[in-house]
Amino acid sequence: MRVYDAKNIRYKDGLAEKRRKVFVVKVLFFIGLVIAVAGLILYLLFFSGFLDIREVSISGLDKVGNDEFNSGLNNRLNSKWLGLLEHQRNILFFNSKDFKAEALASFPEIKGVSINKEPPHTLEIDITEREMAGIWCFSLPSPEEADGGCRYFDMEGNLWGEAARSSGFIVLNVSDLRPDIKTIDFGLLATIIFTSNRLKEMDILVSKFTIPKNFIGNFSATTSSGYELLFSTDFDIGEQLKVLEIFLAEKQNDPSSVGGFKPQYIDLRINGRVYYK
Repeated sequence: MRVYDAKNIRYKDGLAEKRRKVFVVKVLFFIGLVIAVAGLILYLLFFSGFLDIREVSISGLDKVGNDEFNSGLNNRLNSKWLGLLEHQRNILFFNSKDFKAEALASFPEIKGVSINKEPPHTLEIDITEREMAGIWCFSLPSPEEADGGCRYFDMEGNLWGEAARSSGFIVLNVSDLRPDIKTIDFGLLATIIFTSNRLKEMDILVSKFTIPKNFIGNFSATTSSGYELLFSTDFDIGEQLKVLEIFLAEKQNDPSSVGGFKPQYIDLRINGRVYYK
């Protein structure tokens, strides 16, 4: 008769072992399924061309060159995630917000960018460019840069591009002689625009506004008749223009002004008074 030591008996649970194997198989199957689905999604999104941007419609470009704008757009479309996936070519993943920021930073002439996605392959880009209000010429340190100090500006004081100095009467021209000034003060700009518009209403054409080197609130306007109008921002510009209008009307009706009134300048900088030569 054999005696068995219960401590040394090993039980082999065949059912538990089978369940473990089934569980492992299920886990591996699930992992494989996830990988297969992920691979299929990656293929459909980035390799099949199913959602590739194939047609880009751009409208509103005038001041900005098409080639320059398209170059920036292509750089975004060709960018790769982790150096592998051209994810920006997919219309779902194209980052409209980032592209807008890039376009506005690269082209000051552009005021706004509207992007509309038309799946599966079309991207519509609508550009709003700034309306030019005139040409603003800054003082430059050397004569060699004489043609590089003028830039276009809009009603909000935004600057862009390089412009040639102009002496015509159609475009508002401002010559800013102050040293080390490279931006437009909106308050001064608004004053000059108001003055220009009011002078047009008075049938006085201005070829150029000048802000002197030693600016203390004074500026001048060169008229088509050759004389200068001197203004001061220390007093109400509207009142100075009213005084000018009354003064010119009196001179026009003055019999002593034979051949017309032809001054060298008219100084309106002292409130309510007119000085001329």
